[in-house]
Amino acid sequence: MRVVYTQSATADIDHIAAYISERSPRGAIAVLDAIETTVARLGTFPLSASATDEPGVRMAPAGRYPYLILYAVTDDEVRILRVMHAARLRPWEAPKDENGQEG
Repeated sequence: MRVVYTQSATADIDHIAAYISERSPRGAIAVLDAIETTVARLGTFPLSASATDEPGVRMAPAGRYPYLILYAVTDDEVRILRVMHAARLRPWEAPKDENGQEG
């Protein structure tokens, strides 16, 4: 199945690479390889990762690293939505104010 990255996902990967490479260039390569390997697996087995609380969004860990790949599956593609550190809030978990609005 074809894999497509959103602009947000591409920016996420760029930021992850820049952050890690400042501290460990070899570490950055290892994390990026894990992300790439996981995405390739999703292209072959698109429903292999866990569904999330957000309808239509699935989540796969990037190997042994603390990064998650959030994606959606359509009839003909796997759309990579975000790549984020596992400790961060998911986009649908944004804090709400006293009126129930994201903020």
